[in-house]
Amino acid sequence: MQGGRKLSQWNIFVKKIYQEGHAKNKDYSFKQALTDASKRKGEMGSSSATGTKKTKKSKKSRSIAGGKKSRRTISRGKSRRLSVA
Repeated sequence: MQGGRKLSQWNIFVKKIYQEGHAKNKDYSFKQALTDASKRKGEMGSSSATGTKKTKKSKKSRSIAGGKKSRRTISRGKSRRLSVA
């Protein structure tokens, strides 16, 4: 791959599975490598692929400063029209 993004750990693992399968069977497809890699994802952490592991940050609920509610969360009732008496 020239330029572009760095491959993820998953992509590196699938590529390795594809290369192993294709070496044994010339008709081995990348689609088959994806399904095989999915079955073998327990091996992914122990693969010899280079790269740094990134830890996922927990999703924190975003609260607006001052405790104000955003416009989308404010309930507007049944109608937005003002009744003229």
